Amino acid sequence: MFDEHYRTRLTAWPVSWRIVNKRWVARPVPALELVDAPNPLGLPPSMALLLARRGYTGDRLYDFLHPDIGNLFRWSDIRGIKKAVSRLTSAVIGSEKVMVHGDFDADGITATAVVCLGLKALDADVTWFIPRRFEDGYGLGDAGVKACIESGASLLLTVDCGISGAREVGILADAGVDVVITDHHQYAGEPPPAYSVVNPALEGDVPHGTLAGVGVAWMLMRGLYHELGRDEDILDDLLQLVAVGTLADVVDLSGANRILVAEGMKRIRKKPLAGIGALLKSASRTAVSVTSEDLSYYVAPRINACGRVGDAGHALALLTAGNTREADIYVAGVEECNKRRRELESGVLEHLTRKLEGVEPGRCIVAADRGWHRGVVGIAASRLVSRFGVPSLVISIEGETGFGSARSVPGVPIHSILRGIRKEFGIMDSLGGHPMAAGFRLPRDEIPSLRNRLLEVMSGKEWDGLLGPVLYLDGRLEPEDFSVEMVRALEMMEPFGEGNGKPVWITRGAYPLEWRTVGRDGSHLSCLFGIGGNTYRGIGFGMAEYVPMLGDRVDLAFTLARDTWRGGNRIQLILKGIRKHRRRRR
Repeated sequence: MFDEHYRTRLTAWPVSWRIVNKRWVARPVPALELVDAPNPLGLPPSMALLLARRGYTGDRLYDFLHPDIGNLFRWSDIRGIKKAVSRLTSAVIGSEKVMVHGDFDADGITATAVVCLGLKALDADVTWFIPRRFEDGYGLGDAGVKACIESGASLLLTVDCGISGAREVGILADAGVDVVITDHHQYAGEPPPAYSVVNPALEGDVPHGTLAGVGVAWMLMRGLYHELGRDEDILDDLLQLVAVGTLADVVDLSGANRILVAEGMKRIRKKPLAGIGALLKSASRTAVSVTSEDLSYYVAPRINACGRVGDAGHALALLTAGNTREADIYVAGVEECNKRRRELESGVLEHLTRKLEGVEPGRCIVAADRGWHRGVVGIAASRLVSRFGVPSLVISIEGETGFGSARSVPGVPIHSILRGIRKEFGIMDSLGGHPMAAGFRLPRDEIPSLRNRLLEVMSGKEWDGLLGPVLYLDGRLEPEDFSVEMVRALEMMEPFGEGNGKPVWITRGAYPLEWRTVGRDGSHLSCLFGIGGNTYRGIGFGMAEYVPMLGDRVDLAFTLARDTWRGGNRIQLILKGIRKHRRRRR
């Protein structure tokens, strides 16, 4: 299902990919006038300059480096939450049965776990429902309505979904069920006629609009515990789930999200919940030194895998496990789902490799075919965006229907763009998501129309500076900054993620001294470089294709990390890019 016209707008996929020459660009600076600000905290000068370039000086710098739960906004500041807390309080006091309706991704699963554990600790009568991706579809639907009515619940509480469920809310109301919606997805129409709608993403609700679904759910629980006058220690522990779900949903890690994730990581390091501890162990990560990357790239994908290719209930059972023995049983099932997810993902990517070999990307990518597992098309779209720096849509065709996922680049609001296309042309049957990501369904015959409409939108000059593969650089390091002390200082910037990327440094004219390909499939690159009279080990994951460049001096883009292999305590360069060194003319 790839017409020849569009085939010429794509490039090949992983193993046989040729090198994509990313533009090396200085990361945009929000406040240049702050660059020369004083450094009262005694940070390494290169780090102080980096943070000033990101807009952190004075009180903002201190608060950034010391995220404190005491600085979190009040739960009652979120629009609609007081009414939701009041209804939930009545349900708990009156021993009403409450059903928690979640979503099948990591944000939705962790949000469901937060509310279920929070309510169970109050001895509430609570049950849950998470739709199956393929059988039930996304969000509050007929399956959730049926499950709620059959359970005898008098209150349905949605987490990370529900904002587009007006029809379902009406059915439940007719059945005598109150509905409280907590969500964070964008929605253009009128909110459903629920008892209460808590969605910080709705127009005008600033500055809370960047919360993930799990963040909104946790704030609701905080309000409930406050109203009931209960000890909030359990909520502090549940911040571990908030950290995982927030990182998984790739929301902006500033303000409240930074505080929530940082506090959650502190508690994981101190005493992880049984389920999170089991996931870290299964991924060969250690809780005591857990990083945001561990949660983003090892824990969250395992939780997501259940909803993508299996049953999200497996992941929920693991995250709500009461002890280590119980968690060890459930984690085996989660690992099986993750193994299956990786196999399916590999199959889709290999198919794309063969199908798209030797062609160039345009201003956007729309890929569609039969046989692609729709549980992993979102991952494929993300890989395309990362590789080529353009909005990417990957669509699985099943029968006469296409099930698609869209991912975008900063500054290109793909959900809003698709929403506009849907409104004007009626191409898609359903659509939901965030500015940077969307999921949709459409008739197979409408895929060419969607492609053409998107190409028309993306042809606008306003997108010119936002498209194409870019590697953002944060600055150069002084010779004395190549040290373990600098790495420790940079670790104060955790958690890293959207809106707070791990600093990428540049060094010019490095001498490649040794290099070899490593890894099971030889796809990684291990090097030794001479820089400023010293030698440093570098590792480039998936960068074996750069070997031909290493016969002469090169410029390196990298992040700094500690090399603790076999008890060592040196630094290593995590390579992000390599290019030929060109001597500057004097």
